[in-house]
Amino acid sequence: MEFLENIVQLLLILIALLISLFRYIGSKQRGWLYAVGFFTSSLLSSYFWTAYLVIMGESPNASDLFTYFGWNVSYFILAFLTFHIKTPEERKYFHPLMLLPIPLNIWQLQLYLQFGSTLNNIYQVTVCTIIACSCLQSILWSVKQHENAPKPPFIPAAVLVYVASEFGMWTASCYEGWAEYVYYLFSFLCSGAYLLFLWAIRHHYAVDAREPETRIDRGLQNFLEIAYIGIVAVGSLGGIMLGFWIRDVLTRGAYLTASSDAYAIISVVLFLISSILAAFAIAIIFVVYFEQKIAENNRLREEKQVAERSNAAKSDFLANMSHEIRTPLNAVLGMNKMIILEIQGACEHPPANRDAACSVMKHITEYAGNIENAGNNLLSIINDILDFSKIEAGKLDIVEHPYLLSSVLNDVSTIVLVRAKDKGLALHTEIDGSIPDQLFGDDMRIRQIISNILNNAVKYTDSGSVTLSVHGTGRYQAGETAELAIAVRDTGIGIRKEELSRIFDKFERSDLERNSTVEGTGLGLAITHRLLDMMGGSIHVESEYGKGSVFTVLLPQKVVSTEPIGDFRAKFEQSLASQHTSECLFRAPGTRILIVDDTRMNLSVAAGLLKDTEMQIDLAESGAAALQLCAQNRYDVILLDQRMPVMDGTETLRRLRAQEHDEFRQVPVICLTADALTGAKEHYIAEGFTDYLSKPIDSLSMKRLLMQYLPEGKILPPAEAAPVRDPEPPAPDGLLQALQQKGIHTEAAMDYCQNDRELYRMLLEEFVQGAPKKQCDLQRFYDKHDANNYAILIHALKSSSRMIGAEALSAIAAGLEKAADADDWDTLTAEHPEMLTEYDALLAELNAAIGYVQQPVSVSVSADGEDEIMEFFPEDGNA
Repeated sequence: MEFLENIVQLLLILIALLISLFRYIGSKQRGWLYAVGFFTSSLLSSYFWTAYLVIMGESPNASDLFTYFGWNVSYFILAFLTFHIKTPEERKYFHPLMLLPIPLNIWQLQLYLQFGSTLNNIYQVTVCTIIACSCLQSILWSVKQHENAPKPPFIPAAVLVYVASEFGMWTASCYEGWAEYVYYLFSFLCSGAYLLFLWAIRHHYAVDAREPETRIDRGLQNFLEIAYIGIVAVGSLGGIMLGFWIRDVLTRGAYLTASSDAYAIISVVLFLISSILAAFAIAIIFVVYFEQKIAENNRLREEKQVAERSNAAKSDFLANMSHEIRTPLNAVLGMNKMIILEIQGACEHPPANRDAACSVMKHITEYAGNIENAGNNLLSIINDILDFSKIEAGKLDIVEHPYLLSSVLNDVSTIVLVRAKDKGLALHTEIDGSIPDQLFGDDMRIRQIISNILNNAVKYTDSGSVTLSVHGTGRYQAGETAELAIAVRDTGIGIRKEELSRIFDKFERSDLERNSTVEGTGLGLAITHRLLDMMGGSIHVESEYGKGSVFTVLLPQKVVSTEPIGDFRAKFEQSLASQHTSECLFRAPGTRILIVDDTRMNLSVAAGLLKDTEMQIDLAESGAAALQLCAQNRYDVILLDQRMPVMDGTETLRRLRAQEHDEFRQVPVICLTADALTGAKEHYIAEGFTDYLSKPIDSLSMKRLLMQYLPEGKILPPAEAAPVRDPEPPAPDGLLQALQQKGIHTEAAMDYCQNDRELYRMLLEEFVQGAPKKQCDLQRFYDKHDANNYAILIHALKSSSRMIGAEALSAIAAGLEKAADADDWDTLTAEHPEMLTEYDALLAELNAAIGYVQQPVSVSVSADGEDEIMEFFPEDGNA
């Protein structure tokens, strides 16, 4: 039984050591390093004891230093491990039950002192008692914490089982007879605790994961594993065979007597062999450690090179972006300056006749067209950057719904046709008329994909044509998936073969030296490629340098209806012929709409943009005022701002829909908001809005949206344009010059007002007129520390001051809005007085410039003691 016990223990220690060592080689987690140290130390004594028993047929002397040296080291490693894995709070925790091992082990020590070395016994019992108390402390702490414990006490429980079985063996060895079976029972339990300890290490450090997993070369890892298995096998068997040989040699010696100590040489040899096995394990640890350091240094070097390349790429990208953004921006500013000079020249020297006036207007129209083109280019660059950043961050979603393919193709063809004509290129369309028109997918992203490819073709084609062709494959049945093959052919400069593999990489541009004057970020095709990946499609290119390129997109789309698209070319030409240059899309004199916004200037602008529709327009500056007007009137459509103080747009809509009459639940309510992020439209529609319109408001977009929801019977075609008459020479206007002298950026303001001086003057008066109430409200919310409503009001001030060209006040308001959103009252306290000072100074300058006399503001006190500020409008019929 003793032979079996020792062999089982030795085999389990060897298996556990190999597992721990290989785990550490593979992951370099600290827990496995503790396990290697523990099992290596245990191997020293276990191999020595087992080999001695096999060779000599009896157990070694228990007092021999070699016998317990390894086990004594292993106990110290366990004590250090149980202390190391504790949290600071856990180390300070005390419970009386954690002291239970002390009296038991004192009793056990008194029994065991009669055997072996006294100092060795005291050391073993003392260190194992410390370990047992430490394990009980961790277990009791975990029980107290319940779900709040950082991890279950896997290791303390396994170590406690091991130490308890050791105490059981020591205690049983002090008795004879039946105690021998108890001894072997605890011995096998102790051997099984080795495997339990492995399981605990694996689960504890799997939860903790403090050490990052860093693997060394797989070939070296395999070599170290095979080498150690070989060394263990050869060393173990070789040591036992050497022990047999030494025993036989000594036994045959004539000089050997029964009392001789010559057999002690066997103990020395076996200890040396076990030390070599342990030393080789330690050597492997050092090899792994230094290999890990080398691997980490190589990785850091590679990461440094990648970072340097990324930094260089970022610098190149920023330099390219600076050029790309400055180019259209310079055009905008330059053309705007030309418009100002033309207007100033016309004011100083009025045109003598109609032809001269038309010539001035022609120049201004050309300059404005250039501004529009440059602005669109700038917007395209910014949109590309934002879209790519969203894709990289994983925040761009594909939103699928039914759409008309003909509408998508018509939109992209119309936009690209203008750019193609500007370069003298022909745009051809080859659309398979049998393709189903109604499909299911993300039409906005499909527009973006086709537009990117078509715009690229126009950019890099100096003469000839660009052809868009669309064909389909698959089953044209409702619910089935058809594959669209969208190809764009051009007669441009083509792409070099060595550049074809990089054409879809980010920030890449083809033949940069030759195309240095072509605008672009190098993101368009990269975005296209990523979008197609997200939609399950693909793109590939064929090109011959100097002769042109063909980009082909394969895109699966689900068929909603089998009705074919028909003769697209005829429909497209008809659409072009029916386009009207005027922004007057319709008239609706019999309709009534309500526009709600807490900024009066925004209301004035919106009403001005809809003036030509002849609709009756009511304005409300708050949710409460809107509800009051809705109770008095019936509206065909409501345009409702989202961000308003006291009652925002969503709350206003909820109260409106809660009214008893059906008309309140059925009237279309369109959300007005500056939130233009991806998913904003779906969010507001989910809140109950009928549709969504982002700010700044585009006149055509607003009118087209209204046409969808106004009653069809009330919509009339636009009136015929009145005959052109000779314009009266504009009187010189000193208002702009006076404002410019006071630091107002009138150029930007006039651009916003489309150079309409009357509209600009009206906005200035609206700004001055509404200022006292806004100042009072801002101060009231500031005094109450109401950051939410303060942010809403300061946001409105930021927009309205920028609208009139007061950029200094707008910048201060922007900083205060950011601070209010973050509830940063230190910043608000420091900058709020500066804002009021700048606000007062601006109002004084505007009053002096426009000759507006500010009316007083009446303040009344409501029943609950709160100051209720009532805005006073001058008696000019607009109250």
